[in-house]
Amino acid sequence: MFEFLNTTWAQIVEANKGLNASRRGAIIAVAIVCFLGILSVAYMANKPDYQILFSGLDATDAQSVTQKLSEDGVPYRLEREGNAIMVPAGQVHKLRLALATEGLPSGGTIGFEIFDNSTFGMTEFVQKLNFKRALQGELARTISQLREIKSARVHIATPKKKIFATDKEDNPTATVVLKMAGRTRLKKGKVKSIAHLVASSVENLSPENVTIVDTEGTLLSGGEPSDETARLSSTQMEHRKTLEKGLEKRITSMLENVVGIGKIVTRVNADIDFTRTERTEKTFDPNSQVARSEQRSESKSMGAQSPFGVPGAQSNLPGGESSGVTSGKPATSNNTQETVNYEINEVVSHIVAPVGDIKRLSIAVIVDGKYETTDEGERQFIPRSDEEIKQLSDLISAAAGVDAKRGDVVTVKSSPFDNSRFADEIEEASTEADRQFYGEIIKYAGMGALAVIIFMFVLRPVMGWITATSRDMDSLRAFPQTVREVEEQLGVAATPDESIDYRAKVTQLFESDPKIAAEMVREWLRSKK
Repeated sequence: MFEFLNTTWAQIVEANKGLNASRRGAIIAVAIVCFLGILSVAYMANKPDYQILFSGLDATDAQSVTQKLSEDGVPYRLEREGNAIMVPAGQVHKLRLALATEGLPSGGTIGFEIFDNSTFGMTEFVQKLNFKRALQGELARTISQLREIKSARVHIATPKKKIFATDKEDNPTATVVLKMAGRTRLKKGKVKSIAHLVASSVENLSPENVTIVDTEGTLLSGGEPSDETARLSSTQMEHRKTLEKGLEKRITSMLENVVGIGKIVTRVNADIDFTRTERTEKTFDPNSQVARSEQRSESKSMGAQSPFGVPGAQSNLPGGESSGVTSGKPATSNNTQETVNYEINEVVSHIVAPVGDIKRLSIAVIVDGKYETTDEGERQFIPRSDEEIKQLSDLISAAAGVDAKRGDVVTVKSSPFDNSRFADEIEEASTEADRQFYGEIIKYAGMGALAVIIFMFVLRPVMGWITATSRDMDSLRAFPQTVREVEEQLGVAATPDESIDYRAKVTQLFESDPKIAAEMVREWLRSKK
């Protein structure tokens, strides 16, 4: 091992002797650059990798989180103008869990944790105010969980309680301000869900009294007319538009696969019956009578003989004509009574007619025709045949559920489309695409040419300049320094050969390769010293 090191060191020293000052400086500079590069790579490898802990924070949350990190001695960096906090990659998940237990980040709002540090002697007014703040903060946090919403603020206006029961209570109102994430927009269903969420969290608050706007000032919900009829009319128009757009999309997507994309225009007009009808019917069937109840009573009596004599008071006085009873068969009587109640079959029907039933559909479709190029190079429009129009009409009728009994109409026409504006846009887009394509080619070609130029005219000459010394020294060492050495190598007597013109040889050597000749002279002078 030591012999190898000694040999290597000796070779380095020997090679260093044949270098001039400029080449030694170049080698030292290259060695320093390589050493600094190795140190830089080692420093970057040992440098901790930072990842985002939280991003999109407001100033309040950023200050709270950084203060907590400083207290715990966790290194961090602020990026994106202070809106993002970065920590070492190995501690991201641990710190998120730890900060979550502290309620950070809070989203710039205060929730029910405001009651964690309640002070003794707090007045009822302050308690109500803190409860409202906590409720607003919790609602804002819940709404911010939606993917389309970046942040939210909730304001609740609660009217004062009336002293007397006869006074009419005012209804509470609420306002929600949404900051959307990017350029996304909330659908109507999600806006209604937010309104119902807020209304369900506040006593006596109805969804109609919840106003929702975004940070651009767009009214998303609220401001509906108080009249029930007006609200229904708005809902009915929205239902009608949704139905028409759905049919148009269904027909267009189907026919574009037949005639081509951009070659069809569909319009649908739906006449919808929004009349709400309720009907109660009572039907009797006289042929289906049934005995509901039956009552029967019978009485029979047997009496004594019938009295006789003079009627009046005379027969009752003493000494008067007395009354008597005739002898014979005793009197009897029979009485029978029967009552039967019949019930007729009765059917009671409560019928509610469906709302939103389609009364009539009118569908108009314009289809682009075919084009042929004439001998003059112009495009000639050829309308579609009646058979094709009939086939398209049948497809439309089947897709839209057209019913001829209710008067539905389907109209299909073949007409040339004006595509001049699309041609200009296509030409501009094609020009822009070509410009970008050639720009990319020029950019990469320039980078390649620059790399080749640097290699050919910078790296290669420098490497050749540094390594030329070893080759020159080998040539000088192989070149005989004296005639005697040549004679000794050839084994001839040391007699001068007068036929050889050494001056001409030296002159030819200087003319053919002045650089090597100059190095040879330097070596001769260096050896004479």
